[in-house]
Amino acid sequence: MSDPDKLSRALKIRKKISQKRPDFVRQEANRFPRLGEKWRSCTGIRSKMRLKKKGRAAIVESGYRGPVLARGLHPSGKREVLVYNLEDLDKIDPTTVVVRIASNVGKRKRLEIIEKSITLGVTVVNIRPSERALLEKPLEAPEAEKAKKEEKETKEEKEKEEHPAQQEAAEEEAHEKKGGEEWSAEREEQEVEGYR
Repeated sequence: MSDPDKLSRALKIRKKISQKRPDFVRQEANRFPRLGEKWRSCTGIRSKMRLKKKGRAAIVESGYRGPVLARGLHPSGKREVLVYNLEDLDKIDPTTVVVRIASNVGKRKRLEIIEKSITLGVTVVNIRPSERALLEKPLEAPEAEKAKKEEKETKEEKEKEEHPAQQEAAEEEAHEKKGGEEWSAEREEQEVEGYR
């Protein structure tokens, strides 16, 4: 078996094991809510959970672990690396590594990192939906505007073809209004001259 085959097999086994793995709950967490469900090993001398009595919660043991090959890897089979700035991206090999942007990185720098990772061919694991939308907008904006203009033009042409009489009437009305304005202006001049 080659290394990629072994790795893919290990990832499948890890997935099966993680599906069967129980939730490890602290002893008597159901009895005392203040304890919380975070795992703490039970150390009592007479602890039934430590003694693995029937009906008690499972204890964290090495038997629940996944295969060594797949341990700590991303589901894609690549190693995850935290990135804080653009310089960190230069050190990354896209064939073996997947990038996760740190949580304390700001919005503007996140966008810069994502854009650079796209150009380098590095996959970013934690791209937010809002960032996807921002990245897609500049590419689609000119095309969308062209499409809208074409739709408007086609609508206007269809209206002209469907209702030529209505359009002619509208044009005549517009022409009459213009003529009426000119006539009223001339008349005003005449009236002004008559008063003098």
